[in-house]
Amino acid sequence: MIILLFLFILAPMTILIHELGHAFGAFMMRADKIELNIGAGSKLFSIKVRKWTINVFLFYFLGAHTGSERDPYFSKHEQIVISSSGPILNGLVGFIILQWNQTNFSTAMELFSLFNFWLFFINLIPFKIGEKQSDGYSIFKALQQK
Repeated sequence: MIILLFLFILAPMTILIHELGHAFGAFMMRADKIELNIGAGSKLFSIKVRKWTINVFLFYFLGAHTGSERDPYFSKHEQIVISSSGPILNGLVGFIILQWNQTNFSTAMELFSLFNFWLFFINLIPFKIGEKQSDGYSIFKALQQK
């Protein structure tokens, strides 16, 4: 039961938190357009409010992606802020859950906290697999820009 809870509720929530971090970073950097895509497959619904668009797909548990645009494009500093905002929010949420539920820690909350920490650390490592790149890789590439 805990595996199903993790796969269909806790992991998608953690990934959503991560992507909301990127979206908030883009918002703070005054993005003209922010698009949050949750899942894969057929689109279930879309919500559009001002410059924000949230698309939810049938297989909501199969990852997410946030894109943002601005004219003129984001500076090197702004790209770093946006790329680091997702992992930082995961680290912050993991820490808060760990502190909040320290005395009566359930297995589900422990998994939630640990997965947030895992996303925090793994996404700051610079790597690229095919067209997919980590936030750490995006930060590394931004630092290389002149």
